[in-house]
Amino acid sequence: MNKLFLSVFALCLTIMPFGVSAQLEHDFEFMGLETEILPEIKNDKNFTPQDLFQSKSLDWNVKVKEVEQDKEPLKGQKFSLIPWEDQDPEEWLDINKWMIERSVKDQIPDWKMRLRDERHAELVGKLIQCHGVCQIYRGTQSAKGGHLSRVTEGDELRTNKDSTAWLYLMDGTLLRLSSNSSISLLEINFGQSEVFFQIRLNQGHVFWHPRQVSKLPINESPETDAVSLPLMIREANQEYFERHIFKKQKDIEQLSELLTLDDNAIQKQFDKINEMRALSGPSKLKTKVMMVAPNATIVSSEVSFDLVFTPGGKSYFKKRVSVSGEEFSLYLRGYNLIENFPLSEIAWHEVDPDGRSHALMNNPLGILQVTELITKRIKTLELAREVWFEKLTLPILNAIDDSKKMAVQFGYTLWGDEIGKRFNYLVEYTRRVETTNLRSIDNLLQKLEANGEKVVREATADHYQESLNYYLKGLKQRYTDRKMEVREMSDLQYYVWILNHGKL
Repeated sequence: MNKLFLSVFALCLTIMPFGVSAQLEHDFEFMGLETEILPEIKNDKNFTPQDLFQSKSLDWNVKVKEVEQDKEPLKGQKFSLIPWEDQDPEEWLDINKWMIERSVKDQIPDWKMRLRDERHAELVGKLIQCHGVCQIYRGTQSAKGGHLSRVTEGDELRTNKDSTAWLYLMDGTLLRLSSNSSISLLEINFGQSEVFFQIRLNQGHVFWHPRQVSKLPINESPETDAVSLPLMIREANQEYFERHIFKKQKDIEQLSELLTLDDNAIQKQFDKINEMRALSGPSKLKTKVMMVAPNATIVSSEVSFDLVFTPGGKSYFKKRVSVSGEEFSLYLRGYNLIENFPLSEIAWHEVDPDGRSHALMNNPLGILQVTELITKRIKTLELAREVWFEKLTLPILNAIDDSKKMAVQFGYTLWGDEIGKRFNYLVEYTRRVETTNLRSIDNLLQKLEANGEKVVREATADHYQESLNYYLKGLKQRYTDRKMEVREMSDLQYYVWILNHGKL
């Protein structure tokens, strides 16, 4: 009877008025709405006031030692500590379990603060564009990603067939995920002098492109990643500049431009990129990434590169440029292989399926050359990056010397010298874990083949075929009436045109 009474009492305590509100971000494009993976649950009475449990007064009849210490959540942390998505109703109403948890909590006055920090996942980046289907997996939950979707630590981003995704990382780096590809964004760590990422390429192709401040030379050739255009960031599109130029021209000037195919909008677009780069200046932090594939790990600073991996097959990678102060090295697999291989060649390399050796490719596969072509000219995305760098990243960089501001306003822990120790640990940990994973992957693929299933162990054209088709089709339709009519649209018509073609 006592257990029944206590169970009913515990049930009554759980019935509290909760309101669901989606997190909004202001000063953003269009309506300022942001795709959320999960809602935040807020209580109407959020916290015990700090002065209550610090006061020695007995006006409230509360003893200091009996009050649970709590704090206001940092940016990105939820108000509720209850894991609603994983909650089992029977366990929730189990009075014996509740009594055990209660006894543990009574011994740790700051258990709420510890739990908040333990569950907090820092924001890694946001999707600029998704063509096709881009799934974001967070634990057991998944959602379809789109423009402005948030990606946090531990999330997996996966693209389906004929789908691509452009991700803006919070340091200003651009990341492109090709079709039939998957990455896990494991860590983002802001330090005093660098920001460090650990990302795992589960399969497919990824293009890593950190921000540069050097002047971008004008190139009037068509953009190669046409499948991702237009962007939902209106002021980044070439059509945005075409409309402004067209409205200021007289009839004879408009006719002359059509006859000569002289597109001044391209030059205006490059001018805007270089203007914003000069205005924002170089980043205060050096960007460093550990890009992990099952049979190889690339460690890079300030270098753009491609990485292709097919389960059971080889990895291919290429360093795209050489810049001052760069770092680009390769770590292989093996429990006793601790050596890293610094690489300076701007060329394609291949890594054996077992991850024990690598070689320079004198005659790279045609598949790899086309893969590189797709991201060769991406001026619209370069401009979109500068727009978001000013809005999202500069405020973080301006607070990089204030650990409290970084935590409260932006939700990031500011690392000190220990960030180097973290990197050294991950190098050793990753090598050992992935060496074991390689054996598990090979065993699984062998079982699938034994059951008669087809296993593709070589890189194919699937990860770029859709993008290549759009690019070639765009060359034919570059100056059609349908393309040219955008410049004559009003602001409202241009907005609707982006909604129709921007692939929300």
